[in-house]
Amino acid sequence: MKKNQVAIVAVFLVFGVPVILATLLHSTWFDWRPDGTRNHGELISPVIALPDFSLAMPDQSPVERADLLERWQLVHVRSGECSEACLEHLYWLRQVRAAQDRHQPDIGLLLIATDDLSSETLEQINLLATDFRVLHGAEGQYMASYFPQPVEAQASYILDPMANIILAYEAGADPNGIRRDLRRLLTWTRRD
Repeated sequence: MKKNQVAIVAVFLVFGVPVILATLLHSTWFDWRPDGTRNHGELISPVIALPDFSLAMPDQSPVERADLLERWQLVHVRSGECSEACLEHLYWLRQVRAAQDRHQPDIGLLLIATDDLSSETLEQINLLATDFRVLHGAEGQYMASYFPQPVEAQASYILDPMANIILAYEAGADPNGIRRDLRRLLTWTRRD
């Protein structure tokens, strides 16, 4: 082969083959789909949009749907009292947010408990993070009804900045998996 012919074949291989492969993979001739996803939580499809609500936190300050907008939310939903295991999980959610560095202000923390929490428990939650929103008792039962029912008595969720439930994590989920999922979401939706 002459140099010109080698150059033409090389150019075709570099530019033509990827175009042909992409066309074939997106055609009806092949039914190829990537295996699995990279997220660690269960993707909620279709997303669940939280309705308009106006509830009171334990200190009687109001919480409305509008308060959840424009920020990602790490939410822990549980039935029963918030025991030591619950407080440990809330600690790890706080750490997941802290690991997001400069994006920490873009992430809110919310605990929804279907039982009334004691004042001691509320104080311990406040020591973990003063900006933890807590809905418990009747308000917690109302809010918990909008979340997918977990297999166990507790689960964690990620809400997008439009107050849609998009990812669910069962009890005992690895906090690093939640952190990685949240990091990807923040990276893909960066508003710098």
